[in-house]
Amino acid sequence: MFELFPGNYRWSYNAWAALAAGGEFGDLSLILDRLRQSKGDDREWQEAWAWLAGRLEQRAAESLATGTKRSASENFFLASLYHKTSEQFIPPADPARLQTYQSALRTFETARKLSDLSIERVLVPYEGKALPAYFVPGRRRGGAGAPTVIFICGLDTTKEITFLRIRSEFAERGFNLLAIDTPGVGEALRLGKIYTRHDYEVPVGAAIDYLETRDDVDKGRICVIGSSLGGYYVGRAAAFEPRLAAAVAWGANFDYHAVWHRRITVGGAVAAPTFQLMYITGSDTMEAAMNAIRDFRLAPVAGRIKRPFLILHGKEDQQISAADAEAMFAAVGSTDKTLKIFSGEDGGAAHCQFDNHLPALLFVSDWLTNKLNP
Repeated sequence: MFELFPGNYRWSYNAWAALAAGGEFGDLSLILDRLRQSKGDDREWQEAWAWLAGRLEQRAAESLATGTKRSASENFFLASLYHKTSEQFIPPADPARLQTYQSALRTFETARKLSDLSIERVLVPYEGKALPAYFVPGRRRGGAGAPTVIFICGLDTTKEITFLRIRSEFAERGFNLLAIDTPGVGEALRLGKIYTRHDYEVPVGAAIDYLETRDDVDKGRICVIGSSLGGYYVGRAAAFEPRLAAAVAWGANFDYHAVWHRRITVGGAVAAPTFQLMYITGSDTMEAAMNAIRDFRLAPVAGRIKRPFLILHGKEDQQISAADAEAMFAAVGSTDKTLKIFSGEDGGAAHCQFDNHLPALLFVSDWLTNKLNP
């Protein structure tokens, strides 16, 4: 991965993540020198991206003043992305964390309402609470329901980022998209205080329960994609949820406990601050957080996976080794399984292909189209 901030993997990776979700390199250039001169001060990261988000809100207001709602919507989407990027390294106890996140929600909601795109905000019932999500309908063919993709985030992304990464790619191919904040993710975590869990078939099952209430969903063609830590989540769900037609691990998180053990004992790249693991598990210490993820391992259950299963991984992934991807592939019990390791020439070689996102998105879309025939 080309490091936009030499020697600072976290910042470089998250800048690429913003670009993968539609951020403009020209916008980044407005703050690049400032960030490079800050010597890795996370407060500078927060302030620079917040400033950039403010500039995009100004552009949106200027578009509204001339009556161009579509342009205003696009600028508000970018403002939401930049606000979320600003939030990335703020400790959860700092009031600025929630304030910044709420700015990301506010601008996304404004963009959604102004957009020509069909983006329905929904609440998925879950153990007496609700998991917020966006439902983006696919291009319908006849009167039948469409196949549907549930997209699950990882350690520190959100349903808004999911939408901005995918946009209409799935819809144009005939798939509905449910971009959802599950336990330990986004709005469910920050506002609902719903922490992550190892048995992720439960929240995925709740999402399927909700989708089965909709007439625009083909109940026999519901699949799931998980990005980064979501790779573990979907592997676990695919092992225990029989209603899934297919699953995609976009990042081979085969043993998340082992990944963090390596990071703590011998070191290793991580895109988020250590406190994020405590945050998603509702823990006060790293010891407690490590205990909370002790069962985040697919080896004991991967043999139960019988549906079509795709694993995407980067050859130069500094967070999760390619060996983990190969171990996951070997353990999955399905006879219909695919492992795609991107070398860089065919798509991003970094974690989740954020350093060159489009080829991987197209690969996933092609694979799902071939398996589910929308």
